[in-house]
Amino acid sequence: MTAHYDHLGRMGNNTIFPGANDNASGIAMLLQLGKHFAKKENQLEYSLILIAFAGEEAGLIGSKYYTENPLNELSKIKFLLNMDLLGTGDEGMMVVNATEFPNAFQTLDSINTQYHYLPKIGKRGKAANSDHYWFTEKGVPSFFCYTLGGITAYHDIYDIEKTLPLTKFESVHKLFISFLQSF
Repeated sequence: MTAHYDHLGRMGNNTIFPGANDNASGIAMLLQLGKHFAKKENQLEYSLILIAFAGEEAGLIGSKYYTENPLNELSKIKFLLNMDLLGTGDEGMMVVNATEFPNAFQTLDSINTQYHYLPKIGKRGKAANSDHYWFTEKGVPSFFCYTLGGITAYHDIYDIEKTLPLTKFESVHKLFISFLQSF
């Protein structure tokens, strides 16, 4: 499981880009999932690795470095779930690489249909738009998931904690737990 903890930072001395949705929400999900699976009764039959990358906003620098200098063999990764922009969800979730890995997408979508976690899960093809990309390029099955709807603050000073609704955060959490248990 991966997410990026950087954002745009500052512009001058007075302008700060907080990045509550992009991507404190992804890091929060990463930590919540880690906390869940750390409990003995929730442990999976396989190892789960959590990675928080830097340099995503500057060009996927951290994830590229990791795939070129992996701490674990990339060929042993069953699936990579990259999380970003998870603070809304009123209109569902989008999955990048869904068309690249249709069986995994079908599993995720079926879980959502069964439990009604989100209004819908959309699918996109391959894109170099987040940290999953370099893993995909190295042959690792990967999804990049982000929620849809709600606030529109993105890469600006208004992406703040106060206005982040976390509308479907718990639902996405449950969806990801079931998805990770499916492996």
